[in-house]
Amino acid sequence: MKYLGFLIIFLVFIPVVKANNLLEYTNKVWKLNQSEYQYLQKGQILAVSKVTSIDNKQQFHLKAMALHPNKCSRVLRKLSQLENFSQWISFIKKSTYSDESKLFTLRAEHTLLPFPMIVHIIVDRPTKVGTYPFTFPTGLFTGLKGHFEIKDIDNKCLFYATSFWKGKPTRVPNLIIEIFSEGLTKMGGDILMRKIR
Repeated sequence: MKYLGFLIIFLVFIPVVKANNLLEYTNKVWKLNQSEYQYLQKGQILAVSKVTSIDNKQQFHLKAMALHPNKCSRVLRKLSQLENFSQWISFIKKSTYSDESKLFTLRAEHTLLPFPMIVHIIVDRPTKVGTYPFTFPTGLFTGLKGHFEIKDIDNKCLFYATSFWKGKPTRVPNLIIEIFSEGLTKMGGDILMRKIR
């Protein structure tokens, strides 16, 4: 029994291994294969878009993930400047944000898009780590909902986003939506990650 006290003291002072490491987190939100996990660690943007048609409804699901080499406190100084996205990403021709209404507006033009788009997003300005729900009040995917998470993990800043929409068919073929949503997410994410270093 006399050793029990020493054992308890010893256990208390053993450094606690964070359960919050990258592999554990990704396993919870997105089961990455080995190649995807390695791409993420190398700074590549992961994005998967799936569009299906069921019961005369079109259904759209997109998820994306990125890992920035710096801590989130440093990254967020630039990332929170939503108004500047049009200066950083070439296919975003205009970007505005209203702190009062929480309305983020983007005008996008690119050869991957079936036509120029104006996207309205209701979301809080990302100023700290945490989870940020968002919704599209208007546009092609009116009612789309999702969230993105900004998380310090393994001394880096992890970004994870997921969104879902179901509604009347958009007149845009499923494959085209998959191509432009996934392609532009990867392209825009890659540019943004480099701009906010």
